[in-house]
Amino acid sequence: MGSEALVALRRSPLFAMVPPADLCELLGASETIGLDEDAIIHREGDAPDRFYLLLSGEAALIPAPCGIIRLGPGEIVGIEAVLTNCAHANTARAVTQVSAVAIDGEALRAYLEGHFDVTIAMISAMAAYLREQVREITELKMQSTAERLASYLVSLAGDATGRIVVRLPCEKRHLADHLGMDPATLSRAFAKLRDKGVTANRTDKVVITDVAILRSFGECAAIPA
Repeated sequence: MGSEALVALRRSPLFAMVPPADLCELLGASETIGLDEDAIIHREGDAPDRFYLLLSGEAALIPAPCGIIRLGPGEIVGIEAVLTNCAHANTARAVTQVSAVAIDGEALRAYLEGHFDVTIAMISAMAAYLREQVREITELKMQSTAERLASYLVSLAGDATGRIVVRLPCEKRHLADHLGMDPATLSRAFAKLRDKGVTANRTDKVVITDVAILRSFGECAAIPA
C-alpha cells in the first residue's frame, strides 16, 4: 500500500496511537478504490466488513444523527459500524469522484482486541467528535431557519469568494432534517435568502452571488467555538 494512505491514516485522530508498523500491517489487508460521483460506498443495513479512508473527493452520510455529515480527504467512512460489529446505520455515497482505501474490518477488530490503549484512544477521539457535533446542533438552534441555511451553504463554499455555484450533497428533504426543519420551511428559507444573492432551483445546484454577504448573514447568530 502506498505511502499516501499511510500518511493519511497516521494523521487521523482515531489512529494517532497506532505505531506506524502496525498501521502498515492494517493497510496490508486493504485496497485502493475509485468511485464515481453518486456511487454508493455502503448502504444502511450492510454488514460492516470494511471501512474507508478517503484520499480525495467528498462523501456524505445520509441520514446521520444530525441529518447529514460530509466527509473529506483524510476522514474515515464506516468505522463506527466496524468497531461495534453492527450493520451500518446510514448510507454513504460519493458527492464527487472519490479515491479511498478500503480496509478490512475484521483485521482492525482483531488488532484492537490485543491493544487496549489504542481502543481507549479511539473512544476518546470519537467522544471529541461527538462533542463537536453537539456544539454544531446547539449553534443551529440559536439561528433562524434562514441563518441556518446560510451557514450551511457557506460551509459548502469553503474558502471561495465572490460568486460560486455549490452542489447540495443530498436530497432537500434530508437537508431539511439536518437543519432542523421540514421541507416546506426549507423552501421558505431559500426564498428568504434571495435578497442575499442565493438562487436555487429544482436541481441540486445553488448559486451564491457573493459568499461574503452570505457568510456575514449566517454568522450573525453563531456561538463562538
